[in-house]
Amino acid sequence: MRVAIVGGPGIGKSTLLRQLGDLYRNGSYGEGEEGVWDPRVLEDIEAGRNAVGVTAYFAWVYDANYRDAADHDRPGRVIFFEGSRITLEAHIAEYPPECHEELRGVLAIGDTWTPDKVIVLTSSTDTVEKHILRRNRPHESAEVMVRRFRLIDAEFRRLAPLYPNTVLIDRDHLEFHNRADLIRVIQAAGLPMFHEIPYTEMSR
Repeated sequence: MRVAIVGGPGIGKSTLLRQLGDLYRNGSYGEGEEGVWDPRVLEDIEAGRNAVGVTAYFAWVYDANYRDAADHDRPGRVIFFEGSRITLEAHIAEYPPECHEELRGVLAIGDTWTPDKVIVLTSSTDTVEKHILRRNRPHESAEVMVRRFRLIDAEFRRLAPLYPNTVLIDRDHLEFHNRADLIRVIQAAGLPMFHEIPYTEMSR
């Protein structure tokens, strides 16, 4: 089973991906960030240029992940991905209309990914105040990130009903380092429950 986790920048996708990947112990594929991406990608995102190149770069990152996971997917497994086709489409809103037709051509790279479930994390003010404004990323100002988040979050909300097997989950007031909140996400998304590693008291 392939599960994509998507949402606006700074909403907690990477944290949720890692936590769920560790709970299920079947593997997870993140998109990476500074230190993983080609440095020119960060520069172009910040400057709002090379829209098609940036979008294609992430499309091929996701494609590599989905292709690798195909060798590991089998009944009873739950594999998590950060990003899917809806991610590429939601980010089109960041760029000028004259780029949109060419950007939509890049979406075809994601036509074969077809995750079994897409979790769209969405938020209102909670994520902005508690997470984005406190991140202090050196390559992106908080003001730019908040503007990007609000724009892209709205696009995810708009697009979610158009994608099959997609569920919206309000990230506000959820803590992804908390077991109870992770279980709430699992239940809201309709995922099979993970198998608990047994713990036994072995005192003498």
